[in-house]
Amino acid sequence: MTCRDDILAVARILARQSADGTFSSQEVVAALRARGTTHLDTTIRRHVASEMCRNAVGANAGKFHDLERVERGRFRLIEAAPKANL
Repeated sequence: MTCRDDILAVARILARQSADGTFSSQEVVAALRARGTTHLDTTIRRHVASEMCRNAVGANAGKFHDLERVERGRFRLIEAAPKANL
């Protein structure tokens, strides 16, 4: 699995466990560490805060629209909108 796949898997769990559906990048790192990930902490944080975050700013920001920053250090999973039957 890719780093992104691993993050999405734990993000779904963390979002369900949180009262407001949000989580921090550190919670994602800790959850992946508990699963025995081989990804570096910095790689995980970069994916969460930049590459997977649709409202991030920077060179690789918003590459994937999986997460949304809702406040400093807190993110929410963006589920894909259901496809319309045409």
